[in-house]
Amino acid sequence: MILLRCKHVFCASAFLLMMLFSHLAFAQEDQWERDGEIGNVEIEIVRERQIVLPRANRNFEKVPPRPAEPIQPEITYEFRNLGFNVPDYQSNPRPLRLKQEDISKIYGNYVSAGFGNYASPYLDAWLNTKRDKNRFLGTQLYHRSFGKGPVDGKNSASGITNIKLFGQTYTKALTTNAFIDYENRGGYFYGYTSGLEVTRDTIRQIYNVVSLGGAISNTKLSDFNFNLGGNFSYLKDKYEAAESDLSFKFISDYTISDKNKITLTSSYDLIARKDSLVDAKPRHLFKVSPSFAFSPMENLSISLGVTAVIENDSIRSKPLHFYPNVSANYILSPSINAYAGLSGDMEKVTLHTLSRENLWLNSNIGIFHTNKMAELVTGLKGKVGRLIAFNLGMAVANLQDLYFFQNTPGDRSKFDIVYDEGNTQRINLFGELGYNKNEIVRFSLRGDYYGYSTDKQAEAWHKPTYRLRANSSFNIYQKLLLNIGFVGQGGMKSFNNETNGIVNLNPGIDLNVKADYFLSPQVSIFLKFENILSNDYPVYLNYPVRGFQAMGGVSWSF
Repeated sequence: MILLRCKHVFCASAFLLMMLFSHLAFAQEDQWERDGEIGNVEIEIVRERQIVLPRANRNFEKVPPRPAEPIQPEITYEFRNLGFNVPDYQSNPRPLRLKQEDISKIYGNYVSAGFGNYASPYLDAWLNTKRDKNRFLGTQLYHRSFGKGPVDGKNSASGITNIKLFGQTYTKALTTNAFIDYENRGGYFYGYTSGLEVTRDTIRQIYNVVSLGGAISNTKLSDFNFNLGGNFSYLKDKYEAAESDLSFKFISDYTISDKNKITLTSSYDLIARKDSLVDAKPRHLFKVSPSFAFSPMENLSISLGVTAVIENDSIRSKPLHFYPNVSANYILSPSINAYAGLSGDMEKVTLHTLSRENLWLNSNIGIFHTNKMAELVTGLKGKVGRLIAFNLGMAVANLQDLYFFQNTPGDRSKFDIVYDEGNTQRINLFGELGYNKNEIVRFSLRGDYYGYSTDKQAEAWHKPTYRLRANSSFNIYQKLLLNIGFVGQGGMKSFNNETNGIVNLNPGIDLNVKADYFLSPQVSIFLKFENILSNDYPVYLNYPVRGFQAMGGVSWSF
């Protein structure tokens, strides 16, 4: 073993080179003698030298400022007042003129016409004045008729025609309106015995109604608001029945403060009727109803009032009646209200109202007002989120002289009016649901359940015990407007004079669809389908409705 020590790096390197060459040389020399055998060699390199540099001195000398040298010659300053004149400047600015925006066009006139099965023409036309801040005038023409019906073709035809002229004028203080209206409603008594030969003219019924009226009110809302109006209407049927109705109504309110308000409502009706056997004395109906609204505590508002009525129907002995008129509303949360009310009234009943409800009335019927002695209404209403609204509640009423329709003995095609001269209790459970998504999707649903407890009558004739209504509309890309409606009702009972028995009428289900396709913002075409399920349910005993109905047409706004 050879041990070498070198204190310098260079010496160590040189020694390594020498040993390498000598090793190679000995290796070649002994190659032939000893098959390349190499002895053990150990090399140790020791580094003991350290390089140490002196610390640098970083104290630099600052450059001294250069001494100032005086300027020769010395600078002097001289100030002079300079005067000059300039010509007057005439400024002629040219204001920027914006292009006047075009006034959006108003389509105040509308015409829609169509035709469908059962030989049914349709027309609805509105003509109105436009862009007049002081007055508004217009007219409406409506016609819908069916040349055929569900029983014996033309023997069950029907139709309605309405022509109306109306107008309003506006001033800073008052708003006035007036109208004149003509209506023709017609049909046939097609509820006769099946197979019976009849003459069409003898079973025809027509109601002609002419009415006019007007009202005056304050234009701008203020602490005191009022509306005073009057109407006159005259009705005459194909036979000898005629009725005139003159009415006046006054509504006013006075706001005392943010939480206190006084309201006064009053009306007067003078009704005269005659028929082939009846020349009824004039009927008077006067009502006055004051009330006071206040808020006794936060989130609670109450209205206290009373209704006084004077009438002269011969069916009652007392002409003067008083009814409560109380209501309350409590805000349970920002989106839910609880409400309740107790009220009563003398509900007006005339040949005008009865003939609109039932076209097939008999002649010389007795007509009396309905005395709603008391009705309690309570429920909850509010919103769920921003799109859904609801209303759930119950109404319980105590009614006197409530009228019902009953088939005439000896003539099953006509109806008499019968009264429950005692007290009739009526309960109504109801629920409503509404959805509106930016007028693109709308949906409404209402369900009602009615329960009747009669006194003098065996049943509440021809009154449904349940009714369900649903309506929805879809606006698809502003091009297609789709409307879907559904009506279902049932539970009606009637008395069959031929068998002297009670008949349970079949429930009615009516599904209808209407689609409007807009060819332009002004012109659209439409298809309408009614009673799609072709359910021939009866509206009254012996009076089935028409089956499936289809109609197409066009609408134009201009």
